[in-house]
Amino acid sequence: MTTHYEITYCYHGKQHCEHGYCWGPGIKEQYKLLFIHEGKGRYDFNGHTYELAKGAGFAVYPGQICCMRADEADPWVYSWIAFEGEDAETLLSAAGLCRERPVFACSRPAWFDTYLDEFAAAAARPEPFCGLALRSGLYRFFADWLGEMLSSVGNASQPASKTRYVDRTIEYIRMNYSNPVSITELARIIGIDRVYLSTLFKERMKVSPQKYLLQFRMNKAKELLESLNLSISDVARSVGYSDPLLFSKMFKRVVGLSPSRYRDATLDVTHGNVPANAKEAGR
Repeated sequence: MTTHYEITYCYHGKQHCEHGYCWGPGIKEQYKLLFIHEGKGRYDFNGHTYELAKGAGFAVYPGQICCMRADEADPWVYSWIAFEGEDAETLLSAAGLCRERPVFACSRPAWFDTYLDEFAAAAARPEPFCGLALRSGLYRFFADWLGEMLSSVGNASQPASKTRYVDRTIEYIRMNYSNPVSITELARIIGIDRVYLSTLFKERMKVSPQKYLLQFRMNKAKELLESLNLSISDVARSVGYSDPLLFSKMFKRVVGLSPSRYRDATLDVTHGNVPANAKEAGR
């Protein structure tokens, strides 16, 4: 059974701290995760002082005094997400964090920038879309961040990260094949370079992401062509092609038959002789 976690988005942000900038000592009302993009600083929390720089992150727990101070010479640039909910601490614990150990390593803090953009766009939408989009983004953020944290445990972090990037690419294609799909945009969403993504994908799948997307769409099209209730144009739109002629060209390139001839051949095999007018209705 899938576990349901109760967490709620509160706010997000990014700050280029001034030299010697300091917040606190004070208390926050929500949980907060901060990712350090550049610079150095000090985090005082729960009786401990942590000297933190680029590539590190730290958690703020509600109701406890903390202090954040940027370095005088090389101040922090950091981003954050604030949240609350009865399962917030459970999720932090799953990432290996607790009030006695609130800091963590994050080799790619810029990865969070994609979520900053997404949260900003979601917050600008009217209700009920705003709340739904923010909650969706928060859950996906935690799924990605926990994956990042868990993959960094032990020496297998690099292979695990590579596998995760490919898995996320496949999942994205399977969820979005009926829409326009840009590999560049997909790479941006995942948080890695497009060329690097293509290299990882081809190493594992033996084809490029573009070819995988094309093959996936054509396999879906073959399934849809078995239904006479859909015209060729309907099938084309259903697999991400607004131009039926382009769809037919790509289908023939991959399958070896035009969509209409493939439909005829499939129906002849499945149902025996099909009346010509029925075939024509499905073209």
